[in-house]
Amino acid sequence: MNYLDRPLSRPVTDESIGSPFVSMKKWHRAVVVSALSAYLLWIALHGVAHPVSTASGEVLLVLALNFALLLLPVIFYQPTFGWFHPLVFGIVLTFVDHLTRSGLYINGLQWHAALPGWNSDRLNQLVVQELLLSSLGIVSAYLGFFLCPRLGIPKLTFHRPRYIGRKVVIAVIFAMSTCMAYLQSQGGIATHILSWGRGRRTELAGESYWGFFVQVGIIACLSWLALDRRATQKPLFWVCSVSSLTMSFLVGGSRSILIYYMVMGLMVWLLRERKISFTKPLILVCVSFFLIGLLGAFRTSTFSGEINWGLLTGESTTEESALTTGAGEVSMRLAEGNAVYPILALVPETIDHIHGSSYAAVLALPVPRTLWADKPGLIGGRVGMTFFNQLAGVPPGPIGEAFWNFGVSGVLIAFVLFGMAQRWFVELFCHYAHEPVAIILYAVTLFQFSEPSSAGLQAFAITIVLTLIFLRLIGAMTFRKRTA
Repeated sequence: MNYLDRPLSRPVTDESIGSPFVSMKKWHRAVVVSALSAYLLWIALHGVAHPVSTASGEVLLVLALNFALLLLPVIFYQPTFGWFHPLVFGIVLTFVDHLTRSGLYINGLQWHAALPGWNSDRLNQLVVQELLLSSLGIVSAYLGFFLCPRLGIPKLTFHRPRYIGRKVVIAVIFAMSTCMAYLQSQGGIATHILSWGRGRRTELAGESYWGFFVQVGIIACLSWLALDRRATQKPLFWVCSVSSLTMSFLVGGSRSILIYYMVMGLMVWLLRERKISFTKPLILVCVSFFLIGLLGAFRTSTFSGEINWGLLTGESTTEESALTTGAGEVSMRLAEGNAVYPILALVPETIDHIHGSSYAAVLALPVPRTLWADKPGLIGGRVGMTFFNQLAGVPPGPIGEAFWNFGVSGVLIAFVLFGMAQRWFVELFCHYAHEPVAIILYAVTLFQFSEPSSAGLQAFAITIVLTLIFLRLIGAMTFRKRTA
């Protein structure tokens, strides 16, 4: 029996609410297909008018194949799908990724920071190769999703905790106290921020557990949003949310953590209300680019040995707007600074495969280096050192990491397993979709584990464990034995 036709062990029976993944209307699906088609046509017309390399036509053809495979869940839409079904949500995330690569598709890859001796034709062949591997990954994920045998559903009991606002405030105060203790141990906030200029990867090595505890505040705010429909109407909720996000940035200097949690907050709200809004995601995208540019300039100011506080207060400006700077930085990371291209170029002829050690590094995270001095390092740092000769971590993406580990077969295996995991998460959420607590668990899973990479698995594992602990402590859920 086809998976889509099989009843779940405890399906949502209220037909009036539609899919628990927020149903797509016909015009929604038409908009998605039209957007991807229009984007492809725009790239094609520009390529015909201004060809930049001999590989331009190949890039366009493989990009079209990639889009066609992505759109299958929308074209052959099922009632069990929806905006936040992983097969559909993946389209949105991937399309955003392609939009940020527009300069790459229009102008071609003219140079690369890790491949200085390569000309544009050879570099654009790498773009073709990556898109082909991405298409293989999409097909493999579909196979894993639809052919995976049915897995068991854990028995969970959810509750509606009382005084959720008070409990969140306590969690935020705990996170704030932890943040202050950490900053004090580093010699104060100014000394800590200045250490970013010497390299966050080296300066903050072994200090990640502080960030783990500080994230309690953000998890608490997401839980409040899921459990209380009036949370956004309360000033205290916004004070707690902004404070928690600020503390997380101060501890690790990571801009991405701010963006990730804002996106998850929007997802929780949309899943809770079971409706889609196009204005809110657009506003979030603009805010995200602005923060990437603004906080990036602030962090870069520490390279000179001084902190430019004026960037945050508006007293100091840069030549470009923060929004433009953020968009440009994202585009650069996905083109001239993209780690997947040197991996495809140099592995295995020049650099050997790493045979799964990057995935093992995530499993080894709880083991201190004092007990295992030679345990494998995380993928970003290894890529930075191996291909870019720098201390800063450079994420290779799921394609680059899988290829560096096992070649083409690594891409196939990683995405098949990823599809199987997505299938299980879908069944699990459908089983408990009537429970508000399940919303935050699913939103964290869908966004944090949006790709089969060790970095995504690490972020997901940390966040989901922290979320489960918090929900258990406030009495929102309990665990029981596994059921079939």
